[in-house]
Amino acid sequence: MSAARDLHALLAAFDPGAPLGARMDVLARLARWVFEDPGSPGGGTAPAESRLVLLCGALEDLPERRRDVGLVLRSAIEEADALHLFCEAGLPGDRGFLGGFADRVARKLLPAPPDDRDLSQILARAFPRGDGADRLAAAPADALIRLGAVLGDASVPARLAMTDAVRVLCVRTAALGMSGEIRRRSGVATTRESPFFELSRAGAEDVIRLTVACRAQIAVVLAHLEESGVSVDVVSRLEVMSQCLGRIEALGVLLAPARGDEDVRARAAARFVAGLAVACSGERSLRVLVRSDLRLLARKVIERAGVTGEHYITVTRREWWAMIASAAGGGAVTAVTCVLKFTVKWGHLPLFAEGLFSAVNYAASFIVIQLLGCTLATKQPSMTAAALAGSLRRCEQSKDLDEVVTMIARMCRSQFAAALGNILMVVPAAVAFDILYTASTGRPFLDPATAAATVASLDPLGSGTVPFAALTGVLLWASSVGAGWLENWAVYRRLPEAIAEHRARRWAGVRTTRFIGAAFARNVSGFGGNLMLGFLLAATPIAGKFFGVPLDVRHVTLSTGALALAVSALGAPLFRTGEFAWAVAGIAVIGVLNFGLSFALALGVALRARNVESAEKLRLARAVRRRFLESPREFFFPQS
Repeated sequence: MSAARDLHALLAAFDPGAPLGARMDVLARLARWVFEDPGSPGGGTAPAESRLVLLCGALEDLPERRRDVGLVLRSAIEEADALHLFCEAGLPGDRGFLGGFADRVARKLLPAPPDDRDLSQILARAFPRGDGADRLAAAPADALIRLGAVLGDASVPARLAMTDAVRVLCVRTAALGMSGEIRRRSGVATTRESPFFELSRAGAEDVIRLTVACRAQIAVVLAHLEESGVSVDVVSRLEVMSQCLGRIEALGVLLAPARGDEDVRARAAARFVAGLAVACSGERSLRVLVRSDLRLLARKVIERAGVTGEHYITVTRREWWAMIASAAGGGAVTAVTCVLKFTVKWGHLPLFAEGLFSAVNYAASFIVIQLLGCTLATKQPSMTAAALAGSLRRCEQSKDLDEVVTMIARMCRSQFAAALGNILMVVPAAVAFDILYTASTGRPFLDPATAAATVASLDPLGSGTVPFAALTGVLLWASSVGAGWLENWAVYRRLPEAIAEHRARRWAGVRTTRFIGAAFARNVSGFGGNLMLGFLLAATPIAGKFFGVPLDVRHVTLSTGALALAVSALGAPLFRTGEFAWAVAGIAVIGVLNFGLSFALALGVALRARNVESAEKLRLARAVRRRFLESPREFFFPQS
């Protein structure tokens, strides 16, 4: 048999007198042979279970080979740094998110020198990219027990290293748990009441009990973060502590006194080694680090945006008409923004100055819209998507999705009302400005060449309208993320309270500082998002000019205002041309891409941050389609 020949060739390579590197290499090769996927190069065609049984039988029938394999395994564990494998490998470092991110980038870019004493490197070679770890974890208990019996006392040095690893992990976890950032949020009255304080000096019989208490303290800290804002560094420390506690618990199971449950112990050992293999393979993964450390921050950012998004959702007809009126105000302000946009462009300023004035124009316009209580339609999708994800998360245990579908219908008609109000007002406002400008100067605001170029720039097929509108949708979503992050940052650092209690209250008065603090808390998200959106819209074309790349933005309300100015300059004959028809089609495309892409990105991130399952998403899509077919009017206008 081919498998038997391969196995005997591998066993013949075991030499207890060989250098440590050679002994490590042959152990890794044997593990790969047993647990590699059948049919892969070197894996053979027999399943892993059969190869494991074949290995046990060969070692039982060949005493010399059994002795060599046992000596090689025991000497390798004794001479290598097993303590590092058990208490450091696969666990995040203490340097925080940025430090860990820099370390992993360096590991990816720089070659790593081989270290024969590093058992984590050997485990990574035995299970490259974690391949085969699942087959090890699923190995039958009887075969694992046979293998342990055949190898004899090879596990003795491993148990000694595990015992030391538990003590090191307890000290490390206790040090993190007693740090000021964690201790102030743990809710304990005194330091001695903290289970982390006890963990650093606990006996072996108390360790498992204290790990349970420590996990409860971590839950308290997480609940505090949920209420008062999230810090990436604090979340990173909590992640380190949780993983250290998990490693302590896994080692505790393996070190517990034998009580005749050999099957349970064998399966636990296999799962532990398989988990180590997967963890070692993920030590260089940036995705694993970002996913573990930024999940809570992403959820809090989405929640901050979601609270804002709830204000954009109308329920009654009165609220729907109020949204129309609010959006009309936003459209009027945007007409002025559009005029100033052309004015800045005609100044032929240096790139920096042009970008700065454009950013001030956009940001000031968006902030004025916010302060006036008006609405800009394109800011809604990313905010309302976060609110939708929160609603879906609350209802995911229920089989009835009517509440979520109703919310989606309300969002759609609210978005329709906002877009309608913006466009219905920006057009007459822009035309009115051009009429007044023409009456005072004797010529339209846009010259014929600029007006014709403006109309041509909106052609969805003959210009960059499609990619530029999609890029603008991404920028709209990014600004909502920035707004949520800024509010989380302000809440975490308790800036509203700091403003309310600032020493300026001595001469300004307590009521004044408290009013300013409350106003700051109410508007910080909107101001931050507006400033970021203004900067992004202005910086994108400037960056394109700087790097020689064709980059531009297409914002539906601004583009509609520009088209209205162009039509007013060129006159009624433009309506009969194909260029005008294509420009109108371009406006529609811009609206769809602005709204659709920003909503899709925000909803996708929100659903991932809230761990909504794929099956739930599919069930929701079907429910929305069914409701739309039954009552399409509900998605555009309130029923009552």
